[in-house]
Amino acid sequence: SSRRSVTPVIPAQFVPSFDLWEYALFVLVGTGGGFIGAAFCVANRAIAVLRRRWAMGPIQKCLEVLVVAAVYTSLSWVLPSLPFLSSCGNIADRQMGASYFRQFDCPQQGQYNELATLLLNPLGGKGITLLFQEDDDEAFSAKTCLAAGIVQVVTLCVAFGISVSAGIFIPLLFIGACFGRALALIIGLDPRTYAIVGAAACLGGVVRVLISLTAIVTSTTSLSFFITPCMIVCLMAQTVGNWASGRPGIYDIILQLRDVPFLEEQCPEGAMHANIRARNVMKTGVITIGTQVKVSDLLKLLRAHDFSDFPVVDRDANGHGEGALVGSISRVDLLALLSRPDIFFSPETESSIEDKALSFSELDSARPILPLPGLEAKNIGRDLSAEDKKKYVHLSPYIQIAPHTFDGHGSAERAYEMFRCLGLRKLLVVDKRFRPIGIITRHELVLLEEIGVEKETITAKSMRSVIYTNLSDFKDHFE
Repeated sequence: SSRRSVTPVIPAQFVPSFDLWEYALFVLVGTGGGFIGAAFCVANRAIAVLRRRWAMGPIQKCLEVLVVAAVYTSLSWVLPSLPFLSSCGNIADRQMGASYFRQFDCPQQGQYNELATLLLNPLGGKGITLLFQEDDDEAFSAKTCLAAGIVQVVTLCVAFGISVSAGIFIPLLFIGACFGRALALIIGLDPRTYAIVGAAACLGGVVRVLISLTAIVTSTTSLSFFITPCMIVCLMAQTVGNWASGRPGIYDIILQLRDVPFLEEQCPEGAMHANIRARNVMKTGVITIGTQVKVSDLLKLLRAHDFSDFPVVDRDANGHGEGALVGSISRVDLLALLSRPDIFFSPETESSIEDKALSFSELDSARPILPLPGLEAKNIGRDLSAEDKKKYVHLSPYIQIAPHTFDGHGSAERAYEMFRCLGLRKLLVVDKRFRPIGIITRHELVLLEEIGVEKETITAKSMRSVIYTNLSDFKDHFE
């Protein structure tokens, strides 16, 4: 049988090398990547805040994209023509093929412009490949690498966040490879080695990831022995970046700016030590629906609230019942039921409710696909007659009978762990009679991170937590 051959990304003759003492330099490279990442994150966040403050419309956003593209294009064509930033080299002396190089303004055939080759080539397809594989010190000078890296990092900092689809991994790898190669050329070491570790350091300083980034770089280059150097530079870049900027990575910053709460794997330490109950962090004023509800009341509820789910409690059409939680029902299912007036009933025909229940296939076919175009709150139920609105609908056959709940007197730390491990969108808080008293979402749990910043804050939160001195306090606050 024939043996399948696997061609590595970097052929054997291009494999870079390093000595044991260079691990100290890898630490410095990681430190530099951390500072670059910290500056990038702080600057990009300031630009994002400025964009939000300006509240640009579609025309302004389009103009911003055109201006950024025009400036970057101009720099990419003007800078290579400056003799103090770039020079011409011979393609015949290089290991890569002629398709990787750009002649630009070089006078003779077979020559290439160093800076034009880096700026006018695709960053991922050719730019990074050249920086990783060309072992000749004269392939790209240190000033050329620095110029290409500075142009790319400034442009990326401004462009990341404009109204176009844009990635950040490949540009940051290219930027780090440029700076790493420039450092190696200045101190006289293997430029390929420092292009690789520089790429990992720069990307790690911005995104602040460790294991996955190390795996990405080593698998991309097919150099398994670079695991340790990449791990060192990523660890240093992450540590220095967090310390220098005082903020998390770029993706966490984006989530914060867009008000998307992100829950860490572990509950905040301050909340773990403080005596905080679920009742202290929940959102009160839960909107509930009875098992039997009047159509007109259901319409008012859906028009007034845009919640995706509603708790269903033990309450009949006349408002009688214990109010205990029996399940939940989605907004989509409620809209589907309102589109089927044949299941509505009057109190005098209550005995025929079960005969009118929809099967699963009937309910599924009646479900609308949200968001419906033109479906505003005021238009919900506009096709129903006045007689239909006086009738009732029975919700018991369509509810989800096992929603996730949590005891209001339980620990907020435990609620955090349950919410995080199960990947919940909401968590209903109930009292000892299983009546809904609140709801917990990510927005409530993320506030736990503010607890424990100062010792006095923990003490104050502890004093305000649910510590009942007598039975009346317990009934007032919990029941």
